[in-house]
Amino acid sequence: MMPDSAHSPKVALVTGAARGNGLAIARALALAGNTVYLADIAADIPAIPYRLSSPQTLQDAAEALRREGLSVQALVCDVRRAADVERAVAAIEQAAGGVDILVNNAGVMVLQPLGEVSEEAWDAQMDVIAKGAFLCSRRVLGRMNQRGWGRIVNVASVAGHRGLGTGVAYAAAKHALVGLTRALAMEVANQNITVNAVCPGTVPTELVRAAGAAAGLAPEAALTQFTARHLTGRPIRPEDIAAAVLWLASDAAARVNGSSLFVDDGWHAH
Repeated sequence: MMPDSAHSPKVALVTGAARGNGLAIARALALAGNTVYLADIAADIPAIPYRLSSPQTLQDAAEALRREGLSVQALVCDVRRAADVERAVAAIEQAAGGVDILVNNAGVMVLQPLGEVSEEAWDAQMDVIAKGAFLCSRRVLGRMNQRGWGRIVNVASVAGHRGLGTGVAYAAAKHALVGLTRALAMEVANQNITVNAVCPGTVPTELVRAAGAAAGLAPEAALTQFTARHLTGRPIRPEDIAAAVLWLASDAAARVNGSSLFVDDGWHAH
């Protein structure tokens, strides 16, 4: 089958989309004319010491975008569970034909020294970040291969390329996500599918604030500590991450594959 035109509207699935980077990414993709599905666990995870999104948060996010005239839908999906991923993608296939653009954004973070990290907290971070990307990518690749066009963008982190102090499990999970990005790009390149990673620095999202608070840091102290590694000392905006994802999902980035795009204000240059 001939490749789809990359200029035509697509169907996008964004995980962890109820708030923060995921919501900004979903909005940017929808503003570009795509139909976007916002997927989120919309529930807490016992091993994660802060509140995650709720069903109401997810529905409110989708409704706010619809009020802007954007084509979006909300899906409750725990990306750690293959059955959840199957239900979500099957629903998209039934309603819209399938997923052309997948953004694996879902993530959780616990900042603890290795000796204090529970097995449950380790598993939660690895499962949400790395296993979730594996399950979602595996499920959508069949249709992308059939149509000869696809974009997978993994929201990794500067921590996917270097250490992160007490964020051992988080850094390990993000390194795994970068490895998945590189290996999968090699596997699917001949099908006109690209797989890339966006690696943010510190974005003042609910995840960053909550993870800092759970580690005993006051909100402003946490942000100051994290952004000190940026060359300007200023935080990254969710819109900056969304712009990078939008570019990687576009025809302009058709020859960018297996790469990590750092949106970290120069942190990785240290």
